[in-house]
Amino acid sequence: MRMTARDVLSCLILAVLLGGAGLGLRRALPVTPVDAAFRAVLSAYAAPAGGPQQHD
Repeated sequence: MRMTARDVLSCLILAVLLGGAGLGLRRALPVTPVDAAFRAVLSAYAAPAGGPQQHD
């Protein structure tokens, strides 16, 4: 099935609308700050310093 110019234009318009909605939500909703409990979880799952890494 070949795409026509109308199909390409409608996909482009949809992409622009979705991008605009994403940017609008990003600007409208505040980012949740990182708290101490989240930092504790990150440090608990962190790789040990100087140790071998799993992907080596």
